[in-house]
Order: sequence, then C-alpha cells, then structure tokens
Amino acid sequence: MEIKADFESALILHNVQEFVLDKRKFDECIPENLKEGREYSFLVSGQRNYWILGKFPLHEKQSDGSVSEEPRAIINIFEVTHFIDNGLIFTKGKYKILQVVGK
Repeated sequence: MEIKADFESALILHNVQEFVLDKRKFDECIPENLKEGREYSFLVSGQRNYWILGKFPLHEKQSDGSVSEEPRAIINIFEVTHFIDNGLIFTKGKYKILQVVGK
C-alpha cells in the first residue's frame, strides 16, 4: 500500500479570476482584497501537510500554472483537515493574514 502525502513550504492558491470564470471554488483562490488580521478558508487537492506553528508564505498560482516568486502575504495556518470527495483526496483549512506583502 502506498501513502502519498506532500509536505509544503508555502500555501499556493489560484488567482481569484479562476473563481470568477467558474473554473475553481472560491476557497481554492486568494481573495481580492486581503486584510491583515482576517481569517480565510482554503481548499487544495491532495493530502498536504502544512506547518501550523508559525509564519508561512501565501503564493498565487496563475492560470498558466506559474507561481508568484514573491508571496502575496505572510500567514498562519491554524486548521487543516484531509477528506475524500468522489474518491479524490483534498486538504482544507483556515489561515490568518499576518501581513500583506504583495500585489
């Protein structure tokens, strides 16, 4: 039996235009106007493990698959859950914006 889990060094979410174009769920995207101190939910495919004891970069994935070099924000992930939907594994959770740094 194989166990596939990724250990991530950043939270990477899609550009909000992917939601506007009905290609992604809202929680798969970075909201337009990030606010420091505010909490947001996220959703990513696969079983991913995130560090929840400190600061973490939030990067944006563009529609062409490229990932922003600079983070959009510094966050703290404080809740993570893995679940199965239609036979596929997903990771969802919550994060708090500590500092907005990009775009």
